[in-house]
Amino acid sequence: MRLLKILLVLVVLAAIVGVACLWRLPADVGYRYGAKYFGPLSLTGVRGTVWDGHADGVSLFGNDLGELDWTARKQPLLRGDLVTDIRIKGGDIDIGGLLTRRSDGAVAAEGLRFSVPASRFEPLFDGKLRLLGTISGVLDGATWWNASLSNASGSAHWSDVGAVGDVEARFTDLLAEFASQPDGSVSGTVHDDGRGNVAVEGRFVLRPPMLDGEATLRARNGDAQTLETLRHIGEPQPDGSSRVVVQGRMLRLP
Repeated sequence: MRLLKILLVLVVLAAIVGVACLWRLPADVGYRYGAKYFGPLSLTGVRGTVWDGHADGVSLFGNDLGELDWTARKQPLLRGDLVTDIRIKGGDIDIGGLLTRRSDGAVAAEGLRFSVPASRFEPLFDGKLRLLGTISGVLDGATWWNASLSNASGSAHWSDVGAVGDVEARFTDLLAEFASQPDGSVSGTVHDDGRGNVAVEGRFVLRPPMLDGEATLRARNGDAQTLETLRHIGEPQPDGSSRVVVQGRMLRLP
């Protein structure tokens, strides 16, 4: 019996020492071993510990987003999950929220708030348009597992909307809602806030990193100046509206 107690004490001590060592594990070492689980995310200049660390650079599909800071929560470790509060901050990008590396290998996002300049999406228009304003919103939830995205839902708000091509056009704010579909894609709708002279109705489908979408722009109340502006945006339609089509990589691949 005494021997059993001694063995039990040794096991407990070993567990404590193991947890203490793991808690101090350098972040760069942890990243080297765990990078394969990060999916399309890659980090550079990693330092700190796996529980409270920093990366000088973080990229998604090879697209630089800025610097990353994270703090891991302790309690979820009891069920085998690694839950971290993250903050990505770049010159023009701000992203913050909760990421969970689950025991089944999936990476889940929750309440991920984002703000990016609309100019980040200019490649979708093959350089024909310069986009103005800021797109912000929240990814309520999403799961990345086995190279596929699921359970995604959220909303976005494009403020100070503008596009510069043959002419410069300004619009009132645009709103979008999106959600995962059974085929693994994410689809959504886009519409204006109803306060301007341009009415916008559109849809899009995202199959990371590819995006397909289209929108119809109409002059609200037949405004003559708006009708003239729409002649220079997208594909003019017989009824005076304009059809805008986007198709391509939303993010640059390595």
